[in-house]
Amino acid sequence: MIRFSLLVLLSVSALFAQIQFPHGSGVVDITKPPYNAKSDGKSDVTEIIQQALDDHANGDYIIYLPNGIYRISRQLSWPQADKEEDSYRRTILQGESMGGTHLIMSDNAYGFDNPDAPRAMLYTGMGNYAHNRNAIRDLTLHTGKGNPGIIGVRFNANYQGTLLNLKIFADDGNGVAGIDMNYTDNIGPLFVKNVEIHGFDVGILTGFPMYGMTFEHITLFGQKKYGIENHDQVLTIRNLRSHNAVPAVVNYGENALLTMIGGALEYTGKKKAKFAAIYNEGFLFARDIATSRYAKAIDDRGPASGDGVEGSEIIEYSSDLPTNLCHSPLYSFKLLAAETLVPMEQSADQWVGIQGDYGGTQGTGSDDSKAIQQAIDDGAETIYFPPGGRYTINKDIHVRNRVRRLIGTEATIDGTGKFIIEGSAFKEITIERFGEFGAGILHKSPQTLILKNIKIKDYESEKGAGDLYIEDANINHIVINYQRVWARSLYMDNDRKTKIENNGGTLWVLGLTANNGNTVLHNRAHGEAELIGVHVISNRKAKYFPMFVNDSASISVEGLRETLIQGNAFPKIAEETRNGSTKTLTSEDLLKNPSGGTMMTLFVGYIPKVGSNEPPEVEGGSDLILLQNDIVKLSGKVYDDGRGAKGYCKDPVQWKKLSGPGRVVFSNEKDYETDVSFSYSGRYNITFTADDGEFKASDTSRIYVFDLRTSTRDHSGNGVASGRGMDTWISEFDSYTPHGDDSLLQIGYSKEGASAKVYLKFDISAVPGPVSDAALQLFMPPDPRYKNKKKPVEWNVFGLLEEPGKDFGDGMAPVDWQETELTWYSAPANQDGPGGAFVQRKNRGGGIDPRYTTFLGTIKPNPDSPFGTFIKTSSLTDFMKRKHKSQLYTFILTAVAPSDSSYFIYSRDAGKALAPVLYISYFDSNRTVSGAVTESAIQLSKVNINIVSLDCNFDLTIGEPQFVKIEIFNEAGKFIQQICGRELESEKKYTFTFKAKNYPTGKYTLKVSGESFSKEEKFYILN
Repeated sequence: MIRFSLLVLLSVSALFAQIQFPHGSGVVDITKPPYNAKSDGKSDVTEIIQQALDDHANGDYIIYLPNGIYRISRQLSWPQADKEEDSYRRTILQGESMGGTHLIMSDNAYGFDNPDAPRAMLYTGMGNYAHNRNAIRDLTLHTGKGNPGIIGVRFNANYQGTLLNLKIFADDGNGVAGIDMNYTDNIGPLFVKNVEIHGFDVGILTGFPMYGMTFEHITLFGQKKYGIENHDQVLTIRNLRSHNAVPAVVNYGENALLTMIGGALEYTGKKKAKFAAIYNEGFLFARDIATSRYAKAIDDRGPASGDGVEGSEIIEYSSDLPTNLCHSPLYSFKLLAAETLVPMEQSADQWVGIQGDYGGTQGTGSDDSKAIQQAIDDGAETIYFPPGGRYTINKDIHVRNRVRRLIGTEATIDGTGKFIIEGSAFKEITIERFGEFGAGILHKSPQTLILKNIKIKDYESEKGAGDLYIEDANINHIVINYQRVWARSLYMDNDRKTKIENNGGTLWVLGLTANNGNTVLHNRAHGEAELIGVHVISNRKAKYFPMFVNDSASISVEGLRETLIQGNAFPKIAEETRNGSTKTLTSEDLLKNPSGGTMMTLFVGYIPKVGSNEPPEVEGGSDLILLQNDIVKLSGKVYDDGRGAKGYCKDPVQWKKLSGPGRVVFSNEKDYETDVSFSYSGRYNITFTADDGEFKASDTSRIYVFDLRTSTRDHSGNGVASGRGMDTWISEFDSYTPHGDDSLLQIGYSKEGASAKVYLKFDISAVPGPVSDAALQLFMPPDPRYKNKKKPVEWNVFGLLEEPGKDFGDGMAPVDWQETELTWYSAPANQDGPGGAFVQRKNRGGGIDPRYTTFLGTIKPNPDSPFGTFIKTSSLTDFMKRKHKSQLYTFILTAVAPSDSSYFIYSRDAGKALAPVLYISYFDSNRTVSGAVTESAIQLSKVNINIVSLDCNFDLTIGEPQFVKIEIFNEAGKFIQQICGRELESEKKYTFTFKAKNYPTGKYTLKVSGESFSKEEKFYILN
């Protein structure tokens, strides 16, 4: 309620504010001689206003319209000069008040009837040169009726220019746009504030990549297409209020950066909305925006990773992932956004002109320092500087006594002198509407300083200086010392030094354009800075400096676009130092726009001032499948609020093997990124732990390590097509047709006789040893049905058994089946049924004959899983350990539950990257789990015999974990005794004992049999 009241107060004050100027101010009043325009709403004053504009080209003149109604019948154009570079610039159209000065277009005006060739009421020009300091202020525009091809304002301004306190009405609702800033390139930077638009197809149209636009307090009603339509611009908006039956804002283009803070977007259509309040195809940051009755708040289809906002409230949204260096909350640093102060103004008839009694002169080059200082010291409250030339000061001016306002009426001051703010009888001092303002400002006093519509070389504050408000300003260099600053539409052009130095102050900027290289902001000494909507235009010096430096301070950059003019990018986007540790954010891994510059929707670096420390959130490396000889890079992430007791920039971390059969080697176990290798195949659990000095948190990654990757396309694992592997699918509907050439295999359970099953054949003849472990992996196209948690998709997996001397029945294909021949009726073990769940206790189901198969488990398709669609069960491994003379192993897949249509799996014809994969590990008697390779990893000692008691013992060490059986046979080969039959660990010496007291005298053999080896030891018993 407080916010609403404040907005109403602002709009009402803008509506009724009377902007008046004294005689002698140089303002061109069109109702006075020589123009004598009538403001009765009946007389056509088009020629008069156009003549006033043309008479004052490129002069920083104010063309003034007192309260009244001014009727025109054609477009009013900004003046052209003799030289192109002097055209369409430095011209200000000024009304007395937004509520009192009305400029209206005649109904059915000539040339405004074609929306495809629109014309504007007010046209500020185009061309190859800068359109500095154009402005339109304190007016209400009416486009008349019967003018469907009309635009309210076609506005162009550069570096410093504004649309302020405007209302624009499409009187019959028709028109192309209220404000068009998409009709030519290189518009901006500029500021649009307190603007209300009724009707038109589009309320505000913006476009082209350069240079940036800042909007504040915009209200839109009744547009037909969009409220605001942006193409590729850097657009920053605060407090947009839209009442529309169309999308409030659309953001198009690879260059487009939209940053929105605050606002209310209401859908007013009679039918239910089918679209979002904000539609984005570029880059977007949005915060604190309420929407009402739209289908959703944000529909994001941009190049970053954002998913949009489904609900009605936008608390905070970034279309790309937030970025940070030191630990910080991953949301923006919200500083207080104070409105620019509007102090009480002295009546215009009491202003003091610098000319006249004080002898200030323009364009002579003589020093006007004495005249200005004398006016100040004589007690003047408001001092104005008429336009028409340059004032020169070569001595510093001391602002003191009773000064509360210096107004340029668009004048220019040059020279080497600075303005030193020493104090005033008033709490606020305003300096505004100057084309240039001397050599700069030194702010010493506790008075609040307000700078508006101004160009300044340098601003610096001393400790103890009052608050600073900046609006629509061009300032090359700013130094803040323990001061609060609010800036809106700030343009900075300086590559000699850092543009903004914040030493312990609080800086809030809405719309910053920084041209040329060198650091944009150096934030230090616990300073706080929030930059909202930043456009950096880099040059060759960019390669030497970081864009932002945050040194023991707090920063939030919400919306950044870097534009490269000649290919010179900032390699370092940010550099942050905390607690003695310095980190650098480089541009390499950040998204880029077509110019090659960096795009970033949110960068943060701060420690919250309120709240208690929360444990860090940790993400270890991704779950992986890899081959035993691979070295893989694990990347850990730590999300921490930065409140830890020791104030770390980055929490210390530790990688550690939690479990697994072999040895794990980390290149750096205390780094966030580490290379890791494994000495032996198997499953490993790797933990990644972070410690913020108060709390610890860990995450565990699963890593499956195998020895060999075979596929239905490649049996040797070298990526080259080889072997006897095949894949196909069989169709119940098309039961006599083979499908071996299809790149997609079908699987499905149909009650209408259209079921499908998949056959996969792997050739493991290239595996150099007995199989010890195995897993099956499949790849498939995206299918939304896989994400249905209520009805998960499951497939049965069967293994086809090869029995010596047995086949699979009459007419059935053999073990070495061919994909070009396999059909529904010839596929081995296929039953003439659709599929279904396999019931293990009854050993039936699944549409496969259990006489010829073994059930290996079910597999759940999950393309989003780190392992993809993956099955690794003990039954599958046992199946692969079976002895198949052909060394061919067939897997059969059937659907568990009915579905409306089949699912698809990529076949080997889809390419080596998508072919079905069988991962295999194998036994090697010369290999140990620790990675050592010897002539024999099996160490079996001699049998030690106590000749008195006949107690015997021997030692055994194996290189790989496996099932081992130890037996004793006599000389005739007869079984005597079993010593062991169990799984043994690797590289562990086992001592086995047995008693031979009952053995007859004779020779005996100790036989040790593992899954990968067999060894014998002879011994003799004398009993």
